[in-house]
Amino acid sequence: MFIFYEAVQRFQNPPEVASTGMLIVAFIGLLVNILIAWIMMRGGDVEENLNIRGAYMHVISDMLGSIGAIIAALLMIFFGWGWADPLASVIVAALVLRSGYYVTKSGLHVLMEGTPQNVNMEDVIQTIKKTKGIQGIHDLHVWSITSRLNALSCHAVVDGKMSIAETERLLQQIEHDLVQKNIQHITIQLETPAHLHDDSILCKVKGESAEHHHN
Repeated sequence: MFIFYEAVQRFQNPPEVASTGMLIVAFIGLLVNILIAWIMMRGGDVEENLNIRGAYMHVISDMLGSIGAIIAALLMIFFGWGWADPLASVIVAALVLRSGYYVTKSGLHVLMEGTPQNVNMEDVIQTIKKTKGIQGIHDLHVWSITSRLNALSCHAVVDGKMSIAETERLLQQIEHDLVQKNIQHITIQLETPAHLHDDSILCKVKGESAEHHHN
């Protein structure tokens, strides 16, 4: 907000700007930011890792800001447009606010245990339900522990006559399948039809509509 305030003051009373020096510094800054962005793209996960993505978006904002400063310096050198400098400041501030908004939004989504954007809930439900031995699921919840670690918890209804070895194989199969659906941490409570918590939210396997709770 301080940058916006200063920009307004500069619009009203344009100061003397060393446009040539501004051009040189902005050009050097652009080269440095391009190099940093390239290194981050090569060596970091700028899509899934929230911390790296935040840093990457900040670098991109700085890069665009440098481009704006270069354009402003050229306009002042060739046309004497003093208002180009505060305009560049406003553009840079807007870019910083934009990147900060999206990073904050992603962070709050994780903190509020929202459903991860890289998880298809319907695929997850069908993956569990189609596993041989599963009669239904309920109390399903998927959330992010960190930006690269998704967790799932649910109750699964199985035949009460299944042996311990059979239930172990069942759980291993589900866990193996869910890893392919971007679920890394899995907690499944097995129960028999006689011990359901709430029949009204049971996800039936045989053609009935699935009712589930998830964010």
